[in-house]
Amino acid sequence: MKVIIIGGGIIGLSIGRSFLKKGYSVTIIDKDEIGRGASWTSGGMLAPQSEGLDKGVFLDLCIESRDMYRGFIEEIEDETGVETGYWESGIVCPAFSEDEADLLKRRLEIYRSEGLTGKWLDRKELEEIYSPLGSSILGGVLYDRDGQVDSRAILKALVTSVKNLNAEIINNCRVLEVEERDGIFSGIKTEKGYIEGDLCVVCAGAWSGQIVDIPVYPIKGEMLAVSTEGRPLDKIFYSSKAYIIPRKDRSRIVVGATEENVGFKEGNTVRGIKKLLEGLVSSLPDMEYRDLIEIWYGYRPSTPDLLPVLGKTKIEDLYIATGHHRNGILLAPVTAKIISDLIVERKESVYTQTFSYKRFER
Repeated sequence: MKVIIIGGGIIGLSIGRSFLKKGYSVTIIDKDEIGRGASWTSGGMLAPQSEGLDKGVFLDLCIESRDMYRGFIEEIEDETGVETGYWESGIVCPAFSEDEADLLKRRLEIYRSEGLTGKWLDRKELEEIYSPLGSSILGGVLYDRDGQVDSRAILKALVTSVKNLNAEIINNCRVLEVEERDGIFSGIKTEKGYIEGDLCVVCAGAWSGQIVDIPVYPIKGEMLAVSTEGRPLDKIFYSSKAYIIPRKDRSRIVVGATEENVGFKEGNTVRGIKKLLEGLVSSLPDMEYRDLIEIWYGYRPSTPDLLPVLGKTKIEDLYIATGHHRNGILLAPVTAKIISDLIVERKESVYTQTFSYKRFER
């Protein structure tokens, strides 16, 4: 049975790998090169608590995926020999005002009531993690279970994995139309010709709405990286001003990210980079002296309610997994499981019900 995966980012690659391991024939097609796109430009945080997600099904989804990550990574690294930069580093959420401190403390108590971990650290305790801190930082919450993966490294590993499993890869090819016969998926028209398949999963990120009729749109984000000389930073700092991510291999410190609803407008801006640098220096002042080594941008796939779209579509045997907004890297393992369970075992879940495209028809 042949599965066509439209989109070669972390979601498409993870789903494709899942089907390949179950013995399916898989074709992965991307308008650019697989392993790039929004996934390549991501910060790679695994941060459901640090992001301050509200109690509910989406938080449950994110926690489940975070808890799957260690096994997910161990399998991929064993299969490929490629290091992914997975690091249970913990994430600090600093407070820059009393109001922010109160909010972080209330959120911490909610998470604790749900059986999740975390602790409040005063400024002196935070200074044991890194010093000097920005003068306005009063304290912060440490979420020890949150962490990161190097987004570029895991994509290299996943590309290696699907190639080793004999996926057919079609790069630099736009999908023009999804075709169906009598309401059942039959194939796709592309710039390079027609491709038949038994099943199809649309994982085209911010471009998904150009392929199927769902309200997915791009939110542009700018990012930068600085060098690592100086005092080592061993935890992510994630605040209202910026997130600051030291990579496990000490190759760089990633700083992000702006959010702008400007369509597919290309390029970095002075305003965006200025905002990131100000957030970096107001959090960790000595970072002012680090070398600026790269700037880049990408497009998050977003929906009107900022939640993903997972599961069936109006066309039989055509499925969708997109709209992950800021959490595509985090949600890759659980999304692959959800889509695999749905197709192989015909198993619906609370997630396919909650995150169905049908919510946008109401």
